[in-house]
Amino acid sequence: METTNNKIANLKVEISENCTEKQIEIISLYWELEEMKFVNMAKQIIGKFELSQSELSKLIASCSTLSFYLPCKNCNSYEKQQAKSKTHFLELIKKTNTRSRLLFKCNHCTQQEIKKLNSEKAKKRDELLLKFENAITDKNWRNLSKFEKGILVNCLTMNFKKLTNHYGNQLGQSQFIRFIKALENIANQNLLLLERDRRTNYIVGFQKLERLSDFSEEIFVQEEVSESSVEVDSETNELKFKLVINKNQYHPDSPTHAGTFTLKERIVLEPDVEYIYGFWPRANENLYVTMTPLENLEKLPIQKRISDQPISLQKGIQDFLKNLGQNL
Repeated sequence: METTNNKIANLKVEISENCTEKQIEIISLYWELEEMKFVNMAKQIIGKFELSQSELSKLIASCSTLSFYLPCKNCNSYEKQQAKSKTHFLELIKKTNTRSRLLFKCNHCTQQEIKKLNSEKAKKRDELLLKFENAITDKNWRNLSKFEKGILVNCLTMNFKKLTNHYGNQLGQSQFIRFIKALENIANQNLLLLERDRRTNYIVGFQKLERLSDFSEEIFVQEEVSESSVEVDSETNELKFKLVINKNQYHPDSPTHAGTFTLKERIVLEPDVEYIYGFWPRANENLYVTMTPLENLEKLPIQKRISDQPISLQKGIQDFLKNLGQNL
């Protein structure tokens, strides 16, 4: 095998036997090479033989082939290639450039690589399915908050667009991040597979196991409301807490209010979020405290103390706290 430039071997122009002498001359001029560069421009040939571009292209494509062998970067063997135009030829030999990201690989190596990639994809798919199956077997939805369970159940009947519209209208723009974080937490429990845009990393969809729908009633059970010293509004992140009087104050340093509590749901207090808090006296010297994100109001003051807020906003906050206290 004769190599032309240590990368391309057995370079040969193949011409149809049915061509006339004139056609053979045209084809030979078209494919003429010196140091791997074409000698004659198509425009020169068209002018010399009074042809149109389409006539020249048709003649070259139907009656000639430039055949050659390229070395495979993996196995160092040579594989035959055929070009039907100069552009096609240049695209093929570009892969012999060591700086190219797509070095030439023979058909055998390409097929082996495809088999390997398919095998790896199948393995990852099986591992993912096993995680999803185990999540259902272990009932991982028990690790979710009530708000997240509601989203998961809606995922069983809504597509992503409908789901985002639903919670976008329900939460508003300022609280929509809670919906995104809830989706991510559901995915962390292997109950959903989130699809993301590769450029922005935004969530654009989700996948789930179809048999998860069989557990929809178990995932989101409407629990009866029982008396508790702690109440959480899962839609607004408002914390309502009863401070019980400490009846066993045997020492001056003993706390005036003390007790224990059990949370029914996961509570997340976000960093850099300003909260309004208030205390109300209740029967038997107990106290009632609430914490509400300031962004729940239409205006967002900067200072923390109510007395430092603008007078118009002070009245709004005071009215808000007054109405909340009356409804406790």
